[in-house]
Amino acid sequence: MITKTFTYTYPNEPWNPSVTDGNTVDVTWRGIRYHIFSVDKDGNLFTIESSDDSKDVLDNQLPDHKHDDSTMNGPHTFHILDANDNPEVAAYLLGDDTIPAKDATGGIADYKFTTPGDDENYEYSYNTQNFVQSIHDGSTPVKYNSGTGKFTMPPYLAHPIDKSALFDGYDAEAARIEAAITDKADEFTSDQKTEMQTIATWLKSVRTNYASIDAWKIPHKQISFTWE
Repeated sequence: MITKTFTYTYPNEPWNPSVTDGNTVDVTWRGIRYHIFSVDKDGNLFTIESSDDSKDVLDNQLPDHKHDDSTMNGPHTFHILDANDNPEVAAYLLGDDTIPAKDATGGIADYKFTTPGDDENYEYSYNTQNFVQSIHDGSTPVKYNSGTGKFTMPPYLAHPIDKSALFDGYDAEAARIEAAITDKADEFTSDQKTEMQTIATWLKSVRTNYASIDAWKIPHKQISFTWE
């Protein structure tokens, strides 16, 4: 087992892959040092095959590793990852890395964004465990260049929500609420209808008030009772 501390760059904001601010944090990874891994014909890291703290053990095992080349985007090749040389790859593939707590020296403070008016502010707390996995796109594999021995990490996370689709959804929800106020007026009290209209009005205002704000920072106000 080894313990390796390394400096790692993380994005300017959660859900924003830009790293122009140059944010870094010290990450500590603990685990087995050497790992046989397989790579498909496109250079995508396929899986960890075997692990050991002795490179000699894995060197002896390496020739025995084979996959059916007709499946899984073969042929596959097999290589050894030294976690001491590439701890960020080990952390991404295996987890078990940590960063300091947010209130400790070297920790990352919560990200906070002040929303318009009296809307609930957006806050994000960074994972202090499995940090490397938490900031990368897990749907994209690590790349490995067998010629250079270099790894390429997956991209940083970007939020999947399209803002225009979010606005359309809020507008549609507002329309349903207002239709309920009209069509089912006798099912709601006066206070309930007032609350429903307040929420509907807010939902319709989001497209304008949040036009220049990232989708993932936009709150969602809800009616406090079941109305549908």
